[in-house]
Amino acid sequence: MSNLIIHRAANEIGGNCLEISSNKTRLLFDFGLPLTSIKEKNPPAFYRFAIEGVYKNQTPQVSAVFLTHAHPDHYGLLTELNPEIPVYTSQATINLLINIAPLFGNDFSHINFIPLNSYQTIKIGPFTVKSLPVDHSAVQSFAYQIKIGKKRLLYTGDLRAHGKCAYLTKKLYKTPSPDYLILEGTSLNRSSKRLETESDLQKRLVKALSCRKLPIIYFSAQNLDRFVSVYKAAKSLNKTLVIDPYTCFVLEQFTYLSPSIPQWDWPNIRVYFANNSLTKKLGKHKFLYKSKKISPKEILNNPNKFIIKDNFIIRRKLLCETNKLCLIHSAWEGYLKEEDNAFKKDAEKFNLRLVTLHTSGHGDLYTLKKIVKNLAPRMIIPIHTICAEKYQNIFNTNTLVLKDGKPIKI
Repeated sequence: MSNLIIHRAANEIGGNCLEISSNKTRLLFDFGLPLTSIKEKNPPAFYRFAIEGVYKNQTPQVSAVFLTHAHPDHYGLLTELNPEIPVYTSQATINLLINIAPLFGNDFSHINFIPLNSYQTIKIGPFTVKSLPVDHSAVQSFAYQIKIGKKRLLYTGDLRAHGKCAYLTKKLYKTPSPDYLILEGTSLNRSSKRLETESDLQKRLVKALSCRKLPIIYFSAQNLDRFVSVYKAAKSLNKTLVIDPYTCFVLEQFTYLSPSIPQWDWPNIRVYFANNSLTKKLGKHKFLYKSKKISPKEILNNPNKFIIKDNFIIRRKLLCETNKLCLIHSAWEGYLKEEDNAFKKDAEKFNLRLVTLHTSGHGDLYTLKKIVKNLAPRMIIPIHTICAEKYQNIFNTNTLVLKDGKPIKI
């Protein structure tokens, strides 16, 4: 007898945890913190799922955890995980959790990470799990195909088909039809329009960054697609992209993936040594980037030659010359609605025009419909969405809406 439980995110965006079990073999897929935890000050233990045999100081009853990607709403609760339980995921995800997460106070050194290659198959008890690489704003994200007896499930994790790795999601379309498609729907409560591709966004970035003023652009250093878009835009304009040591260190985590991934020592990149907590936590490693060091004075003397990847410290240094600046926000626009958003506050305080240029890390309605059409699942199970009740009408496919913590037989 096999069971499926969504422990969290059956009708919520983020905080994913899915369990599939058969007899004594129990597998978890993702182990995330809810998005509300970002603003709340509760310790991770406050958000524990009601799962026996998975936490520290408990006798392990879970065979393995499979992570889809390195976003906290999919991995954040790993701090509570029993170290005897293996965690399977991509090498990029492991690198970020072992080397980058500690800079933000998260220690995963006790976790027994086991790297998975793309399209690798793992046999655990009666289950066969296969990693399926997909396009997402997190590097080397996976969906998972799970087989148990004659039943086949496919858990999408987070995915899209308009980034630089769109071809990976399109390969997913050819996966054998699952009995259950556990499908994310983050974007379903937003516009039904097709989302802009990362390639098209790069073209708009070229135009925005070509201004005579000094552009300060905000985006996540871990969004490799966006970094590459900004870097290529800078090169095409014969400008230099100024980054901080933290961004340099993040880029180093991806060197094994491809020699074409930009690094701190590439042409058209300089490094500003922001005196912040992230730089300090890098210790002596930060001095590796010293040969590319640049000062605010050098930047302000030639503002039309540089593009600045935003961080608070360098923005403070450059705001003394507001007549030379322009601000670009290249991340989810919801961040700008937060009352404490410093980037927006500075734009308002110094009367600076703020341009938003972004495309989502999640699939649009067109992409999700195409996934359903090509996979032709017997049943869809919504996850990572606030539109679970709408799936039946949207996809015109049998849909099973679950409640968190309520098991079903599969």
